[in-house]
Amino acid sequence: MTHTTDLANYVSALRFEDLSEAAVNAARRLTLDTLGVTLPAIHYGPGKVITSYVADLGDRPDATILGTNVRTSVANAALANGTMAADMEQDDVHQESNLHASSVFVPAMLAVAEAEDISGETWITALVAAYEVGCRISIAMDNSQQYARGFHPTAVSGIFGATAGVAKLRGLSGDEVASAFGLAGCQAAGLLTWEQETEHFTKSFQSGVPARAAVTAVDLAQRGYIGAPDTLDGKYNIFGAFSQSRNYGRLTENLGHSDYEILRTGYKFYSCCRAMHSTIDVVMELAGEHGFAGADVEQINVWLPTTLAPMVDNNTLITHNLQFIVAAALTDGKVTREQTTLERRADADLIALAARVDLKGSAELERQFPAHWPSHVQLTLKDGRTFDVQRDDARGSATRPITDGDIEEKFLDLTSTVLSPEVARRVVKTINELEGVASMRQITDLLSSESA
Repeated sequence: MTHTTDLANYVSALRFEDLSEAAVNAARRLTLDTLGVTLPAIHYGPGKVITSYVADLGDRPDATILGTNVRTSVANAALANGTMAADMEQDDVHQESNLHASSVFVPAMLAVAEAEDISGETWITALVAAYEVGCRISIAMDNSQQYARGFHPTAVSGIFGATAGVAKLRGLSGDEVASAFGLAGCQAAGLLTWEQETEHFTKSFQSGVPARAAVTAVDLAQRGYIGAPDTLDGKYNIFGAFSQSRNYGRLTENLGHSDYEILRTGYKFYSCCRAMHSTIDVVMELAGEHGFAGADVEQINVWLPTTLAPMVDNNTLITHNLQFIVAAALTDGKVTREQTTLERRADADLIALAARVDLKGSAELERQFPAHWPSHVQLTLKDGRTFDVQRDDARGSATRPITDGDIEEKFLDLTSTVLSPEVARRVVKTINELEGVASMRQITDLLSSESA
């Protein structure tokens, strides 16, 4: 037995009856959250282009591109929906693994679930399995080492979680799952080149591609195509390719017990990198409590863990530019996709305020990372008032949990430009009863443009 076969056998053997109620509820919540984040992306560049591309390919009409009337093959639907799931920058982040897990897992699985009439109970089981596999692999590899080598953990490790989820939906044996892992490893990739882009096309693509690749890996393994064994353990393995860390114990410790990785993920309420969410929470709370706006600010000094600070320090990609996003949050009172448009990025007042925001890495905060994603904010107003606040985690993390009602409100707000209020409420009701849903088509039918 190897760690590869241990994970493969776990995926094959997992049953709905094995899951805790907390894990089941987390799967329901993540399903609703990811669908809500995906739908409005059809209005923006990446969603428009990828949908047009997939529509022109034609192919078998087995799965829906969410929010449209386009139906295509399972693999192409995974590509398009995975790209859109990442574009709004409000998909979940599993903090310890640093994975935008749902933007890869859910689109790959949803295409299969729709095409094959999968039940809600099977869906929930498969989504839990996806989180167990994908997040554990990224943790074992140490996501900071992946970043240091120029790789994006969401793409590199995300493909394995998506492969596990799709394999579970398809009912693969342990040997077939292991083979699918081998084929997933052959396709694992993802560069940090998106940090050099002014828009969000490249970063979004790196959720769509592993979603599609996971479907391909499982398709082939199910047909008898053999993937290399021991993709996690062998002489040539993913750890050697993407990291120097080999925390193999983290792959299987407590596997199959109640401490599920799906319970550790964090939810986002701002359209920007998770690394800056605790900072935004602080500055917006201060502004609300003390009645000031961006124009009243003299200087803001921010400290983040040394791993996170370079990722968001005046970055070219505006969703990962802490200085600009803090300025936008204080000026507009929110951070949605609207705040990252070309029009807002050209605003002279926002540019001037962003220049008064300074970011540094902190070795002290680094000691809390990645279990926590802390921020230390010192804010000075032009009238001389000063504020000094440290926050360990952002709203929506395990230490600052939100409610099912918060996710429902987020879904209704995000989908208001795509779904009618009546249809949106029907989606919420259906997902709240997900384990009793006979077919996931009940949900995808509601999310096509005909229904909307």
